[in-house]
Amino acid sequence: MSPSLPAEPAAQPSPDRRPGASPQDLQPAEPSEQARWLDRLAITKVVQDWGLARDDGRWDQLRACYAPGAMMHTTWFVGPAEEFVERSIASARAGARVQHFIGAATIALRDGRAVAETRMMLLVRGQLDGEEVDISCWGRFHDRFVKHGAQWRIVKRVPVYEKDRLDPVLPGSRLKLDPAALAQHPDGCRHLVYLQSRGGADIAPDLAVPGSAALARLEAESAAWLADGE
Repeated sequence: MSPSLPAEPAAQPSPDRRPGASPQDLQPAEPSEQARWLDRLAITKVVQDWGLARDDGRWDQLRACYAPGAMMHTTWFVGPAEEFVERSIASARAGARVQHFIGAATIALRDGRAVAETRMMLLVRGQLDGEEVDISCWGRFHDRFVKHGAQWRIVKRVPVYEKDRLDPVLPGSRLKLDPAALAQHPDGCRHLVYLQSRGGADIAPDLAVPGSAALARLEAESAAWLADGE
């Protein structure tokens, strides 16, 4: 079973503001449930902004989604988020066509940190052996967030790839895939990385897919990071 994220501290009532309240009554309270919902809303907005900024070439907005020193993982890149943005710019200039659809999120908060898991679908159009194809990949973003000043920002993003498919754009196409090459890739993103590797991309090892050691390790590390700051 996947490790569960630590429970959030219980929300406390606001300090007593009545005339004559004692100093003890006026001590700062734990974040209220309303404040936590505002934090969740702010985090959700960053996740949504990331998708449109990445797809639409809004590069300054994309950079603003990350905290300083943030790390980014994809099938084709693992490294600093700033370098990921620069590589994305180069890819867009070369004609890459990619869309990210962002779905529902679950968010755990604790002491200026958060772990957000958000449903997503990745759509890619590319060329494979002279045929135009569409890739559809379903999964989720596993994000660690920190509150940087007054703003929530991504400090680490790792996509979890759950399933994918490949479809020729031209109806009736007789496109043939290499079964042996296809079988070398993780089941959750097999067609996506098949297309990327055929296009010359270096595929990152140890991708997070359902049932993988990489996913178990990611979830355990995030739970510890949220609970203990490790």
